[in-house]
Amino acid sequence: MAFTEFHYYSETLEIDVSVNVILPETRVMAQQEGKPLPTLYLLHGLSDDHTHWVRQTRLEFYARKYRLAIIMPCVNRSFYTDMAHGPRFFTYLTEELPEIMQAMFKIPADPAHTYVGGLSMGGYGALKCALQRPDLYAGAMCFSSGFFTLNRPNLLIENGYYSREELQGVIGADLQADPLDDLAARVRTWPKDQKKPLLYLACGTEDPLHPLSTEMNAILQENHFDVCYQDWPGIHDWRFWDVALEKGMIYMKDRLPE
Repeated sequence: MAFTEFHYYSETLEIDVSVNVILPETRVMAQQEGKPLPTLYLLHGLSDDHTHWVRQTRLEFYARKYRLAIIMPCVNRSFYTDMAHGPRFFTYLTEELPEIMQAMFKIPADPAHTYVGGLSMGGYGALKCALQRPDLYAGAMCFSSGFFTLNRPNLLIENGYYSREELQGVIGADLQADPLDDLAARVRTWPKDQKKPLLYLACGTEDPLHPLSTEMNAILQENHFDVCYQDWPGIHDWRFWDVALEKGMIYMKDRLPE
C-alpha cells in the first residue's frame, strides 16, 4: 500500500490542512484503470485526530485485503459541522476535499463506490454525510456513535466533552443545533423517491453511547432504511473499533456494485 500524509491550503477553511491517504499498490491501481475504485472516507472522534486510525488499528492491512482507497481528514473538535463561530468543516469534507482527492490522487468521485465511516463523533459525522449528501456516498459505517448529541447539548456539557463556551462556538450561543444536524428528523422525512444509503452501525454493549446507537437503529428500522446493527461486549476503545472496522468493510464490500 502507498501511505501519504498530504498537506495543502484549504480555500474553504482558510487554513493549511492535513489529510492521510492510503492507496492500493500500483499494479492494483493499473488493474482498476477504467473501473471504479472503492473509496472510504474515514472520520476521527472528538478526542483524537486523523492519525489514530493508522496508529491504533490494522487499517493498512484491511485496505490491502479489500483493495480500498482510504481518505482520513482532520476536522478538530468541529463535530463535522459548519461551525457557528469557526470554519465550515462539513462543506470542506463534502465539497472541497473530494475535488482535491480527484485532482491530486486520481481518486474518482464515484458515489456508487464511495462510503464514509467513523467512530464516536466521527460516527455521527459519517451518518450525517450519508443522510445529507446521498449524492456523494453509497453508505456509512458508524461505530460507537454520538448520535443525537448536538440536539441534546447538555449531554456533551454535563459529561465534560465540551465547555458551554466551546460548544457555543460549534452550534451557536443559544445551543440550538442546525436542522442539518438533526439526523433523526432527516430519517423521518426522507423523500419517498430518494435512494436510501446502506448503513452499518456497531457499538459495544458496555459503551456509554450504546443507548444512542440502539435508539438510532430503532428509528432507522422504523423508517425502512437498509441498516445492519450489531453489538457485542466492548467499551469505547480501539480494541472494539478495530474489529468493527473490518466488519463494516465486509458489509459494505459485499453490497457495493462491482
